[in-house]
Amino acid sequence: MSFVTESERGFAAARETRLRLGLGLEAPLADALQVIEDVAGVPVTVLAMPRGLAGMQGRKHDRSYIFVNAEEPVVRQRFTLAHEFGHVQLGHAGSVDYETDVFGEGRKPPVEVQADAFAAEFLAPVDGVRRWLGAVGEPSDDLVTVVRLADYFHISAEAALYRLQVARHLKKGKFEPIKVRIRENEHSALCKRLGLGEFEDTLSRASGKPPRLPRATVTQAATAYERRLLSV
Repeated sequence: MSFVTESERGFAAARETRLRLGLGLEAPLADALQVIEDVAGVPVTVLAMPRGLAGMQGRKHDRSYIFVNAEEPVVRQRFTLAHEFGHVQLGHAGSVDYETDVFGEGRKPPVEVQADAFAAEFLAPVDGVRRWLGAVGEPSDDLVTVVRLADYFHISAEAALYRLQVARHLKKGKFEPIKVRIRENEHSALCKRLGLGEFEDTLSRASGKPPRLPRATVTQAATAYERRLLSV
């Protein structure tokens, strides 16, 4: 009898979800929020939330919903959004997730491990990472590989580093030194030097002008106003 880890559960759920939504198992997401809201049908609200809070998800009237903290860096918002979507797809109970739940490195509850694995595979599927590596070849500096991969899949440098580890690209002993360089912010200067800019999507646009309400909410409100059921 084979044993399935919590990470493997999240990984498998992400792959099944990508296939079900017609996203394939290789390409980056052009707009994660748009996919989750318009294709998967889960409304997403982006608004300023208390410091340290990453996001939350739950169900009301038999419909799932997601909230993401607009105060976080956009690249983190994308991962939080995918993490919360993972909770939904994995059938977890409603949750309020703090930064440590999503980005912490200590011991986590099984549901958080599953959601993290889901988010990583949903945003940057390992098949896509391997295909990308085959196309770009081997840059002289491993950190260059990390920042270019992060730019391609619209994820953070640290998330890209972990994806390279999962894809078994990094040789033993290379992971920790690169992680230290990222924590010392070397990757930011490298991104500027390589001309890798911030990716624009619904989340990045919403972050500048929160709150961002779900499209269905705005449409329903406009319809109610037209029918004189709501005032301005």
